[in-house]
Amino acid sequence: MPYRLIALDLDGTLLTSRHEITPRTREALRAARERGIVATVATGRSPHSARLISRDIGGGPIICCNGAAVYDEAGNPVSIKPIPQAPLLRCLEVCIEAGLLLECYTELGNYMDRPVAHMLAYKRWFLPRLSWARGLQALARIWRRNHVKPVRNLLKWAEQPDHPKVLKVMVVGEAANLGQAAARLGREVPGLSLTSSGRENIEVMAAGVNKGHGLQMLAARLKIPREALIAFGDSDNDLEMLTYAGTGVAMGNANDAAKAAAARVTGTNNEDGVAAAIEEMCLS
Repeated sequence: MPYRLIALDLDGTLLTSRHEITPRTREALRAARERGIVATVATGRSPHSARLISRDIGGGPIICCNGAAVYDEAGNPVSIKPIPQAPLLRCLEVCIEAGLLLECYTELGNYMDRPVAHMLAYKRWFLPRLSWARGLQALARIWRRNHVKPVRNLLKWAEQPDHPKVLKVMVVGEAANLGQAAARLGREVPGLSLTSSGRENIEVMAAGVNKGHGLQMLAARLKIPREALIAFGDSDNDLEMLTYAGTGVAMGNANDAAKAAAARVTGTNNEDGVAAAIEEMCLS
């Protein structure tokens, strides 16, 4: 069966280590679109950030916040699954007690408290190779892209009845503290699903939410059978998507779990791995 939809994780997959899309990858996606193949961003990122990348590769539907929000090509919601209020509050309480940093992703933007602590953590874990000046510039771009909105106290913000619905909680901190918090959330807080896109984070969504379910919702909307789906990914938050798609493709830089879940492995994100697989599977 010809492939009709390509689902693309972003960080570590579509984007190089310099957070760029290579000319070869752009050309492969352009050629695929000319053949009628839909390309969808499938990311843990916020709706605002996902839309920017989607527009940069020619537009298309979007799966974001690890499947908590799915939008069609026109930007209309296909599926929105926020975290229910009671599990959300308990999640925040457990993570605050563990000394972790929190960011709540919503359709209106990302909400956080302790912005200075976030700045130091992101520079340390995500932008270590940049000077402080360039790191702060990069962080400012990230915050603008995500429409970051600082609040005085995130838990009190979440307790307000009129706060925007939270699609995902990004939890950042030391690995030991993250492990303890994840264990407590799994034991004590029903109504959540947990995943990760790196050793420095936990990503929390409503129960049953993952990229695989988001891809299933989008494919049903577009009337595309499972066998005609390709999914690319590199990390734990891609596992369900790699398993659900007719062909899951792990990047050469993917973790072992992603490679085990995929049907095949391509080159790394710095070796045009996405482009190479699209050229072979869709354009040859």
